[in-house]
Amino acid sequence: MPKAIFSIWWDDTLGPMVGRAFPEDDPLKSEEALSIFMGHGVNQEAPVGYTKLKRGLVISYLQTPNCIALLLDDDDDSTVVERNLRRLVREIDMDSHDWDKELQQAFKRIKALINESSGPELLQKPSVSRLVQDMHEGRVGTLAPQHILRGRAKYPAAAAYFGQDEEEIQRTLSDLVDAGVLVPKTYGRRVLCRQCGSEDVVITLVCPECGSQKLHKVYTVHCPTCREKTPTVIEDHMIEVKCVQCKNAMKVSELNVLEVEPVCEECGTASNQPKILFACATCGSELEGADLLGGTGLAYYHSKSHDSTAE
Repeated sequence: MPKAIFSIWWDDTLGPMVGRAFPEDDPLKSEEALSIFMGHGVNQEAPVGYTKLKRGLVISYLQTPNCIALLLDDDDDSTVVERNLRRLVREIDMDSHDWDKELQQAFKRIKALINESSGPELLQKPSVSRLVQDMHEGRVGTLAPQHILRGRAKYPAAAAYFGQDEEEIQRTLSDLVDAGVLVPKTYGRRVLCRQCGSEDVVITLVCPECGSQKLHKVYTVHCPTCREKTPTVIEDHMIEVKCVQCKNAMKVSELNVLEVEPVCEECGTASNQPKILFACATCGSELEGADLLGGTGLAYYHSKSHDSTAE
């Protein structure tokens, strides 16, 4: 279990400011606080940072300007601690007027979260036990990722058990892998930023003629009701669009896209071969070929079915 928790923050004039610690007997020094902030990148672009201090490994979460840091025990699994630190920061009042009490509660809570996300306590959760049972009995098969337009992966089958929080779903699936219940296997290709390690990607289409990013995208989709091709515009906030032919609503998440034709709002060029730019949504770096081939997506299998398949 983590040995201590610290609160620090960044002042644009004074730099890193040491806040509170729990337990209080070994607070951070100013130079240690600076090292922790540097673990988040030169421009503080990475939300999670890893810092090796003389006293041990520190994992920190930055929610500018505040930073919550955990000092790990030598036996701690850093990936487990990171997953639960991401859970913990959602429960911390970053505007608290009583940081002594806030950190004391947070320290107790991180230990409880680590226990809840591993071993018997994890498998006793109703949502987890239902999923494991349904996978074991064949009612649910592989938890395969569904790639969406924003370049992220969702797990619709798992969402039926764990809710719609995509980040929490992936953390819970990782917990189940550590518990030996699920087995991850490569599934398709994902994008991984080499600067900060983020998987969140912004995909931008650029006019091949003038280089403008102001493109009006017209999608040709297949209507499941009238089975005709229909053009439509899909904005990021849209959940449904209407078929031009039969006027029936179509769910954006279920659309069968046949063709995309961007039209430039600056020069009027229409081209189905626009230039494509990839950028990291976390640190803003433009992604190159090595980033785009940096990793693979994961699908999750029940350990028993995976063993029988392997045999």
